[in-house]
Amino acid sequence: MIEPPWDRHSRDFTNHRHGHAGLTGHRVTLLTGKSEYRGGIFSIYKKGQGKWVRWGTVGAMAVVTVVGVMWLITEPYMVNQNDLVKAAAAAVWVLALAGLTFWMVNAPKMAEFMIMTESEMRKVTWPSRKEVISSTRIVILITLILGLLLAVVDVAFVQLFHWIGLS
Repeated sequence: MIEPPWDRHSRDFTNHRHGHAGLTGHRVTLLTGKSEYRGGIFSIYKKGQGKWVRWGTVGAMAVVTVVGVMWLITEPYMVNQNDLVKAAAAAVWVLALAGLTFWMVNAPKMAEFMIMTESEMRKVTWPSRKEVISSTRIVILITLILGLLLAVVDVAFVQLFHWIGLS
């Protein structure tokens, strides 16, 4: 008789005797019914959750990548190199940061942090436009009053020090 590809405690289409969880990286345990993340090569941890924070991270890393490539090819040591060396160095940099970015958005701890960040941002009560304008006016007014008060105190101290002969 041919043995099924899953054992009695878990169900997926991989060979668990060797500890593999396939390219999806997920395994459903029959006893608990919960999915375990096994971290396959191209799997997305909790796909669809924390989407905006993850894309923000990808965008920020893209900026870091572009700035790094620009710095790398204008570095004094690299200016004298031929174009092939510059292209190879840039390619290594891009691949390294692409791998780092993929790891950052898919590592379970980092991904959980991003998911929870997005979850908390959804709970924030954002002020209305009217409230923002009102609060901004108050902040500007108090800043001007405090600036004027500090100017008066500064002039008073200058006059005091001049009167007692310290300046």
